[in-house]
Amino acid sequence: MKQNLLILPIVGGGIAFIFFFFPWIKVDMSSLGHESINISGFMSAIGSMNFLTLAFIATAAIIGISFYMIKQDTPWKARNLVLICGSIGVLCIMLTFIRVVQGINLTSRLAEPSRLLGGSDMKLDKIISIQFGIFGAVIGFIVALIGAWNIPKANTTKENNE
Repeated sequence: MKQNLLILPIVGGGIAFIFFFFPWIKVDMSSLGHESINISGFMSAIGSMNFLTLAFIATAAIIGISFYMIKQDTPWKARNLVLICGSIGVLCIMLTFIRVVQGINLTSRLAEPSRLLGGSDMKLDKIISIQFGIFGAVIGFIVALIGAWNIPKANTTKENNE
């Protein structure tokens, strides 16, 4: 196994970490006379203890564990930890994504009777939109998972590098 595969979990964790600071949700407030609001994954993660907090902690754990395993030259020992952290990160982001989409659909359905009674004709799914940050974070976790999956189970890295 080449040394490049040992770097993939660090790269994936770094990508996920960076995309936590990009916009994840955009709320268009132009109908109310305000500018649109972009909410990043980091803002959601530190706002309260939720799934995104666990995903953010998982990115930090992946990066820390990966650096430690490369420094100690024992990648097979940390393989399972990186796989667990990556799985937790993807699962937490997917659960958050599902909650946001369900919230948009539920609120849109609740707003329909008010439109029938002469309320505004504004759809919530056009006000709230999912941004690229959430997808970049998932891609980062997937890269970390692929890198960790390809780490050998035994100490064969030194033998194959020579």
